Amino acid sequence: MVSDQARLKGRLRLSLPQTFQPWWDLIAAFQRRYPGVQVYVYSTERRMDLVEDGIDVALRVGAIVHEAMVARHVLSYRNILVASPKLVERFGMPAEPEALHRFSCAVWASRVDVGVRWELGSHVVEPQAVLSTNDYHHLCSRALGGDVVTELPPFLAAAPIREKRLVPLLTQYPLPEWSINLVYPPHRHPSTIVRTYLDFCQDYLPNIAHACDVGAPG
Repeated sequence: MVSDQARLKGRLRLSLPQTFQPWWDLIAAFQRRYPGVQVYVYSTERRMDLVEDGIDVALRVGAIVHEAMVARHVLSYRNILVASPKLVERFGMPAEPEALHRFSCAVWASRVDVGVRWELGSHVVEPQAVLSTNDYHHLCSRALGGDVVTELPPFLAAAPIREKRLVPLLTQYPLPEWSINLVYPPHRHPSTIVRTYLDFCQDYLPNIAHACDVGAPG
């Protein structure tokens, strides 16, 4: 086993969504086990052409639209609507989605000219967005500052919720579920490094699932 780890050498070229922190820990653990592998990570929200851009494996959030790629489902999660206790104390805990109009909101958006709607259960809300950004860390910072209601991935929201620096809102009206897939070109014989990485990801998934667990609300 040790000799196999020592013999595995080369480059692994990955594409990840921005701010997907649990996968940073996975890559670090992978390189600790296989120190001879050099990893290149391109962090982007853009749907890259894996063959043209020279990417071995991409982590994709959402529907897979490129039929020529192989997709391996690894995880599903829902973003969480959150606010600071200070903001909730000021405006009250919203009991239904329409009550969000009392709050300033910050939203994730991939483009400036795209309107954002939150699907909360069977309700659709157009939040009063004072900030739009494609950086979830920025949204988390503004929520922690007590300025806005926002949605966060569970791996960013979990620790502040446990520490009572953020509170989950409208948990009875869940946001849509996102599917997470590993996507790679359909080579008949993937490289040893790619096969090893895919197997490692599968084994590491319980750690990722734990990072995305915010626990029971309240």
